[in-house]
Amino acid sequence: MEKNYSSNSFETNNMASDLIVGLDIGTTKVATIIGYLNNRGKIEILGHGKSASKGVEFGLIMNLLKAQESIKTSVQLASSHARMDSIGSVYAGIAARHIRTTNCKHYILRSNHNALITQEELDSMKKDVENIALPPDQKIIAIIPQKYVIEDSADGACHESMEPVGELGSKITGYYQVITGNYQEIKKIHTCISNVNIETEDLILEPVASGLACLTEEEKQRGVALIDIGGGTTDMVIFQNGHPKFCKVIPFAGSVITKDIANVCKIPEDTAEELKINHGSCIPAKSNPNRVSTIMRPHQQTPLRITDEQLAKIIYSRVHNDILGYVKKELENSGCMKMLQNGAGLVLTGGGSKLRHIIELCQYDLGLNTRPGIPCVGFSDSLSNELKQPQYSTALGLLKYGIEQQTKDIHLGDEKGVDIVNELGDNPIPNPRPKPDDEDRKGHRLWGELKNTLTKLFEQIS
Repeated sequence: MEKNYSSNSFETNNMASDLIVGLDIGTTKVATIIGYLNNRGKIEILGHGKSASKGVEFGLIMNLLKAQESIKTSVQLASSHARMDSIGSVYAGIAARHIRTTNCKHYILRSNHNALITQEELDSMKKDVENIALPPDQKIIAIIPQKYVIEDSADGACHESMEPVGELGSKITGYYQVITGNYQEIKKIHTCISNVNIETEDLILEPVASGLACLTEEEKQRGVALIDIGGGTTDMVIFQNGHPKFCKVIPFAGSVITKDIANVCKIPEDTAEELKINHGSCIPAKSNPNRVSTIMRPHQQTPLRITDEQLAKIIYSRVHNDILGYVKKELENSGCMKMLQNGAGLVLTGGGSKLRHIIELCQYDLGLNTRPGIPCVGFSDSLSNELKQPQYSTALGLLKYGIEQQTKDIHLGDEKGVDIVNELGDNPIPNPRPKPDDEDRKGHRLWGELKNTLTKLFEQIS
């Protein structure tokens, strides 16, 4: 918990909480945001910093020296902005292609059927799940209760409940989604943060953090899916009855779109990124076939001439086939589609959500009402327009999570040292990690299909 702050910068009397820091280590940027809860119950931002992310690919830290230098730069910028000497600890995010999810159930038999179910009993059940046996390379990141089934011994009747505290029953069966990550990848995050002399308060699943910043309580109660399209991964979380119900990390996002443009057009990735931002669209039919961009290409005498419509075809191929294709598949696997159709639908956030016409494409592909996700829920009116952007949803959500931890003791997932040694009765969790060779073959097949499509487009462009 950070306490080294400037007394001239914010309220020092009747402070609702100490300073909290959120750290988002992304594929394209590292963002650090410092804030606190004011006396009116709103989050104030004291400082923020952003640096280009180096040494990170698809959410994975590949080069520790480069990654920790990016973290150091971002943290220093935020500290300077907040007029602080240093930052002592952070709430950091985690989401990468190594994240795995699986389902598990656990039950307890109650000796006193006439006693009301207590929160302590539910907490004890969750502790049991924390001790479930996992492969040695996996570590629990979060355990999300899906539902509870309460059984009455008198007549054997059962009913489902999300909040069984205060109810009666002889048997409680809990259904959980267990989210795990590769132990070494988790360790890399801790190492990089530690090497810049900062402590990690907690690691939080990034889509859950983004949901805290973008979703209203009403949406989370009715049922809503948040899709965060970042640089390296597309993260999703489904809320129902106010709680996370389903999470998934998809290994396709904004950076693969940029790479596609670069490969097809034979231009550098930074040029491809500018082309995507300034002229890109997700729907070819809504793009101008007559507006042409002319770009000089390295080591080639003829410049690239590409219309907005041709560019949109490249973008659409990846967004429709892979990003939204996988999102739709996971939404269907979650069993929540009907609930979302009758509920609040879908909220799209992250830097990739700023692609033109992606909201319309989402609505068409997924069949759900879709709105853009702006990270402003729970923040004061002084939140700057610079931060009130989808690409800061995760960082602001991490900050909000940390503040809720300090003020309400909300605990969505504790990375700090669960000893995974015991099996859970008759409900051992299977190994959720696919074999690397299976994953590689799947990736090669997808790229082969996409490559054929892009080759045809390139022949048109050239």
